[in-house]
Order: sequence, then structure tokens, then C-alpha cells
Amino acid sequence: MLKMLRLSLSLLLICCSFKAALSQPHVKKDSLVNFIQLKDQGQRERKVTRYIKSAFQNLPVEKADSTKQAIVHTFANYSFDNKEAIVHFLESVYQRQLLKFNESRRALMSAINEAHKSDDHYLLYLFFSHQAFLQTDQGNAIDAVYSYGLAKNEARKLNDPYLEVLLNVNISDIYYKSGLYAQSLSYLNKVQEINDTLKRLNIYSLLSYNRAENYFRMKNYDSLKLCNEKLNGSLNRTYKLHTYQKRTAYYLHLLKHDYKGAIKLINKLVKDSLYIKSDAEHLNLADAYFSNGQIDSAQYIVNVLLVQPSISNHPEIKYHLYELLGNIAQIKKDDKLAAYNFKLALEQSKQNINNLTQVGDISSKIKLDEVQDRYYMNVLKYKHERLWLIFSIVMTGCMVIIFAIFYRSNRQKSHYEKLLFESKKRELALINSHEVRNHLSNILGLLDIMRDCDTKEELLQTQAYLQYSAQELDKNLKNVSRKLSD
Repeated sequence: MLKMLRLSLSLLLICCSFKAALSQPHVKKDSLVNFIQLKDQGQRERKVTRYIKSAFQNLPVEKADSTKQAIVHTFANYSFDNKEAIVHFLESVYQRQLLKFNESRRALMSAINEAHKSDDHYLLYLFFSHQAFLQTDQGNAIDAVYSYGLAKNEARKLNDPYLEVLLNVNISDIYYKSGLYAQSLSYLNKVQEINDTLKRLNIYSLLSYNRAENYFRMKNYDSLKLCNEKLNGSLNRTYKLHTYQKRTAYYLHLLKHDYKGAIKLINKLVKDSLYIKSDAEHLNLADAYFSNGQIDSAQYIVNVLLVQPSISNHPEIKYHLYELLGNIAQIKKDDKLAAYNFKLALEQSKQNINNLTQVGDISSKIKLDEVQDRYYMNVLKYKHERLWLIFSIVMTGCMVIIFAIFYRSNRQKSHYEKLLFESKKRELALINSHEVRNHLSNILGLLDIMRDCDTKEELLQTQAYLQYSAQELDKNLKNVSRKLSD
């Protein structure tokens, strides 16, 4: 009897210990300690910061605090270079998980200041990239593109093509979400060129998926299908591959107008524990319900999405949602509600157009900076070549070779100066075309709305919008004209 009692107590203790172990935050302390103890500073910083990001990835909010405290406790036992900067980064990642973007941004600025003190290019690259993620979350695509530009400068200093690949993918992501599909695909083509040398399988999968996102929004079924086939045949076993495959699969159903099939697939994916969900599923589900005639279901999902904090700063999404509500109200013969929702959609469209114009300006500046960087790098390269060859020529006394080298150097310098000049002209022409087209499209859209105005009040309001757009067009034309003159 005593033996049975002891056995029962032992089993109880084992069960309690097992339960206690399950309740602990999901942090593998041993691996974190191993990373901290790495002697190579660059490798240590990459491993530790990657560990921090992965620890919070897809982590339930209720476990975020215990996970952060576990990492802080581990850090407290060790001293290593740039520890303070990494602790600030940890705080920023933690606050972002709680959707406290202002607190996350303040912690990240402290991390950037600390990294600047030690002139640590990798940490600056990482922190500027994270800053861009925060700005994207807040709907600030303009600053996000600029932050990616800062991160790209740090990546060049590190001379790491893989880091540049990741940045170009992230920049393309901003462009396709903003509706600038040609620019997005252009950055993905740059990624393809670099990765053909690197041969990274995860980048090939990422390329196929990001291209699929562009083709879906461009309604290019054939290209989307090709991307889906590449993802299904991918040898890369990244944890996101399942999501890429399934999302592009229901995209194909939507482009084929198989709305019942798309609805069935999306609802199944919402319950799939391996599938990484986003607001895109609910937005596409609302579109599918509307196109399938299930307008009440569509209306319910749209109303739920509009109160989500994740889309509060995204006018391109809110424009689509309000437009959908307007179409639903028209079907239900509620003209007053339809007009109200179309008005809200117009306001979001106006904000989105302003954002796109500024994103285009920042993009042009980044491209000019890239050309200038290449120009100065080549000038520096040729200076070193010239000095070395002059030294060799002086040693050998070959004056003929001296004149040949000077001639070659001057020709190359003139060539790159010409390239820079031509690039600036093309960029200015692009800005001119982009700004004029945006405002002209706005004016044409307002004219279409004026034809459908039923009341004098609506007509006057639309005329006010038209007057504003015309003034903005005139102002931008004058501005572009001044730039071209310069």
C-alpha cells in the first residue's frame, strides 16, 4: 500500500512538473546563451537579433510579456558589445507585438542612437529595416520607403548582396500594396538578378509569391498560375511556403470568377493552424461574397474590417471597403447610404493619391542616390587604379602607358557623368508624368461623379473637389516645370 502511495505521489509530481514546463514562455534559453557566447561580433549580432524576431513571430499577445522577461533575464547574466542597443530593439519588437507603435518607435530610435555610437552597420541596417516595418504598419509608406533607402546604404557598406535582396523584396512589397505594380515587379527583377548568383531557395519562393501578389491585383491569370505552379513545386521547406501555396490557390479561383470555390477555400484556411492569416483573407472573402450575391455576408465582414486597428492608417484598403459598402447600399436601394459611403471612399481615394505621389517622389530620390553612389564608387575605383598604375609606370619609366591610363580614366569619368545626367533627366520626366497623371485621373473621376449627382448640394461639393484637384494639377505642373528648367 505504501509503495502504491509513493508511486502515485511520484506520478503526480511528474505531471505537475510537465504542466509547469508547458506554462513557461516558449524561449530556448540554451540556444540564446550559445548565440550570446559567440566570439565573432557580427555573427553574434545576427543570431541574437534573429532569435528575438523569431521568438515573437506568431506569438499570442498574452505570452509576449513572459517571453520578453525571459530574454531580458538571460541578457542580465552576460556582457557583450552593443548589448544596450539590442535590448532597445527587443523592447521595440515587444511593443510592436502589442500594437503600441509609438512606444515601439521610441525604443527603436534609442536602439538606432546606440548603434550610431559604435558605427555598427549591421545593426543600423536591421534597425532601419524594422523602422520601415513599423511605418508600413502605420500606413506611412512614404517614410517606409525612405527608411529602406537608409537600410540599403548600410547594406552596401557591409557588401552583403543577400541583405540587399531582402530590402528590394520589402520595397517591392510596399509598391504592390500601393498599386504601383510596375515598380514592384522592377524591384523583384533586381532580386532575381542577384539571387541567380546566390542561389537561395527561400528567395526563389519569396519571388514567386510576391510576383503572384502583383499578378493577382493586375488580374493576370496566366502569370499568376505560373507562380502558383512554381510554389507548389518548390524544394524550399520554409514555414511560409504552405501559406504561399494556399493563398495563390484561392487567388486563382477569384480570377476565374469561381466565387463559391474561393469562399469554401478561404473559410477552410481561416481554421488552418499552419496557415499564416492576415486581413487579406477577410477582404478577399468579402469581395467573393459580394460577387456571389451574398451581400449581407459581405457587408458584415466589411463592417468588422473597418474597426480593425490594423487598417486604420491604410486609405487604399479603406477606399475599397467603403466603395463595397456603397455598392451594397445601391443594391439595397438605399441611395442616401450609398452616397455617404461613396463620399467616404472618395476621401480615402484622395488621401491614397496624395500618398502615391509622395511615394513616387521618394522612389525617384532613392534611384538618383543609387546612381550617384555607383558614380562615386567608380570614381574612387578609378582613382585607386590610376594611382597604382602611375606608381608602376614611374617604376618602369614607361611614359606611354601613363598617357594611356589618363586617357582611359577621363573617358570612364565622362561616361559615368553622362549616365548620371541622363538618369536625372529620366527621373524628372517620370515625376512629371506621374504627378500629372494622378491629378488628371482624379479630375476625370470627379467629372464622372458629377454626371450622377442628383442634388445641387452634391454637385457643388463635387465641384469643390474638382476645383481643388485642378489647382493641385496646376501647382504640380509649375513645380515640375521649375525642376526641368533647373
